Amino acid sequence: MANTIYLKPDHKLLNPNFDGYKLSSDADVTVYSKTLNKDGVERKISYSNSYLHTRLEALHNHFFGDPFHPMSVYYFSSRGHLVKCNYSEDSRLSVGEVVWQTDLNKNHEEDNEENEGSSGHYHASVHFPSSEMAVVNNGQGSLHILETGDRKVTQSWLLSFECSTEKGVIAHTCLKSGNDYKRYLHCLFVAVTTPHSLINNPEYVVGEKLASLPKDSALHLIHWLTVVYNGTTWEIHRIRSVAGEGTIEYCSLDEKAEGLLILCHKKYSFVADSSQPLKIPELHAEEKISRFTYLENDVHIAVTMNIGSTSKEDLNVNITPQELTIHIEGNLILKGQFKHPVDANLAMWTLVDGKLELTLPKVSEGVMWEGLFEEEILDQNMVEEVNKRLEHLTSDKWNPCPNPEKSVYNAGQLEACDEASEDLLLMRLDGSTHELSNLGQLGPVQHLFNCQIHEAAPPAFCLRHDVDGILWQPAGMDTFTHIATYNAFGYVKASKTMAKFTCASADVSYVAVADVRSHIYVFFQSEVFGGELRNRRSGKISNTVARQLK
Repeated sequence: MANTIYLKPDHKLLNPNFDGYKLSSDADVTVYSKTLNKDGVERKISYSNSYLHTRLEALHNHFFGDPFHPMSVYYFSSRGHLVKCNYSEDSRLSVGEVVWQTDLNKNHEEDNEENEGSSGHYHASVHFPSSEMAVVNNGQGSLHILETGDRKVTQSWLLSFECSTEKGVIAHTCLKSGNDYKRYLHCLFVAVTTPHSLINNPEYVVGEKLASLPKDSALHLIHWLTVVYNGTTWEIHRIRSVAGEGTIEYCSLDEKAEGLLILCHKKYSFVADSSQPLKIPELHAEEKISRFTYLENDVHIAVTMNIGSTSKEDLNVNITPQELTIHIEGNLILKGQFKHPVDANLAMWTLVDGKLELTLPKVSEGVMWEGLFEEEILDQNMVEEVNKRLEHLTSDKWNPCPNPEKSVYNAGQLEACDEASEDLLLMRLDGSTHELSNLGQLGPVQHLFNCQIHEAAPPAFCLRHDVDGILWQPAGMDTFTHIATYNAFGYVKASKTMAKFTCASADVSYVAVADVRSHIYVFFQSEVFGGELRNRRSGKISNTVARQLK
C-alpha cells in the first residue's frame, strides 16, 4: 500500500494581513526586444484532434531557459538552428547566435499514417542537466547529448552522443553519479498515445484499467530513458515507460532519480521496462473503491466522499467524538475510528451533487493528523448497488426536461477562482519495484505553475492554498517543502482567463503571467521601501509594498 504524502504549509510563510498589490508605473522598467531572424521560430502542423496533444502543443514554450545561466534563453528556428540570445549589462539583449543545429525535417504525411490514432508530431526541446551539458530531442525520435563547455561564452556545441528514441517533448533531465563511478543521465519525454497502440505493441504490459478504455481515447505516455557514460562513450542503459489517463500538471524525477514524481488527476502506472520484466498490474483494493479525500488545517478537517445518486432522506451520517458511520438506505457504507477525537456537537455535513462533504472540528487544535482513521470499513459494492436502484432519478443528458420559464443552470455563474475541475493527485512511482510508493490525494486544488528554483534539483510546483499560491520543492521520496508564498496569487491567476505562461524568478521575488494577447503581468512580493504607507480608512501604517507591473 502506498505511503501517504502530506503537504503541510509553513505558517511562518503565510501572510493573513496581505493588503494586495499596488499598481506601479512601468517608468522604472526597461523592456528590451529583438526581432527574430527570417527563419523564425520552429512551427509544426498537428494532425491530432486529441485534447491531450492539443494541450501539449498549446502550452509549449518555444523559449528555453538555462537554470545555470539565467541571463540566456534559447529557441529553435524553422531550419533547426538552436539559437542563443543573451542579456548582459554591457550588450543588453544580444543578437541571436547559432550554437547547434538539428534535423527537423520529417515526412508528416507518412508519419500521420503510421501513427494513426496517436499523436506523432512534437516540437523540438532542449534541457540542461549540468553547467556544461545539454540534451536535445528533435521531437521526432532523435536524442542528442551535447558538450556545451562554459555557456557564459557563446561557442558551437559538440555532439557527444546520438541515438534513436521515442518521440516526445523533454519534461526533465538530471545527471547523477553512481556507486560504480559512472555518470548516469536520466531523461523524461512526454508523448500522447492511445490504448489501441499500447495493446498492439508487444513491448508494453497493459493493465486491465487501461485496456478497458475506448481504443481511440488519448493517454499520456512518459518515457524514462537512462544513458550511462562508462568513461569513454555514452550508451543506453535502461528504458522505462509510464502511461495513464488525464492531463499531467507536473512530471519530474525525484532527488535521487530513483522514482518518478507526477502531479496529475488520475493514476499512472508502469507499462514497460527494458531491464526488469513487468507483471500485469492488478487492481489493489484501494483502487477498486472510490475512497474519500480530506484536507485539514489547525482547526478542522474537511472530508469529501463520492456517494452517487443518493438523497438526504436515504442518507444517515452518525458522527461521534471517536467514530464516523455512514449508512445509505440502512446499508453500512463507511465506518471508521478517528485517529484523534473530534467535536461531534459542532460537526456538520452536506450533500451536494452526489458528494458528501463533512466538516469535523478538532478537539485538539493545532495537532496535525497522520491520517483520518485508525481503521475503516468501506463497502463500495453497496454504494454501486444503491446507485443502480436510483438510476431512474438521474439522467446523462444536460437539461433533459427544459422549462422555458426557468433559465438553465449556467456553471459560468460560479466564481472561477473558487473552482477546480478535478481532484489533484501527487504520486511517486518507484523506478525499481514499479509500484506506487507514495500518494497524496490533494482534493480539488488548483495547480498554478512550475518553476526551476535550484539548478540541479527537481523543479518546484505551485499550488493554490486559499487565495495564495504556495511553492513546494521536492526534497525526498515523500517530503515536499513549502519554500515560498505568492500572496493572493491563486486569486490573481484565476482572474487571468487569457493566461498562457506563468513563471517565477529563482529568488522567488516575483511571478509573471503572459497571456495570449502579448500582455505580461509581473507581481512583485512585498518588499521594504524607504517610507511609510497609511491606509486612509483604517489608519494602518505599513513600510512594505507589493507591486504589480503590466
